[in-house]
Amino acid sequence: MLKCREISQMASDYTEKTLTWHQSLGYSMHLLMCGHCRLFVRQLRTTVAYARALPEPEALADSDVAAVVAKATSGNEPV
Repeated sequence: MLKCREISQMASDYTEKTLTWHQSLGYSMHLLMCGHCRLFVRQLRTTVAYARALPEPEALADSDVAAVVAKATSGNEPV
């Protein structure tokens, strides 16, 4: 039987369905018996769904990057 720590370490693989059949079975058995881990996996799935729904960030122009680097290295103004 998997322990809660192992559940948290394997959570990404479980949600992405990359576990072997045997690992997935053990994982599912633990989730049947452990409400805390079920909640953890549910929250992970929700977080991943929201992150995937975010729009792609726009790329900064080279001049914008240079300005940010200049501010960060000058030490005079916060970024």
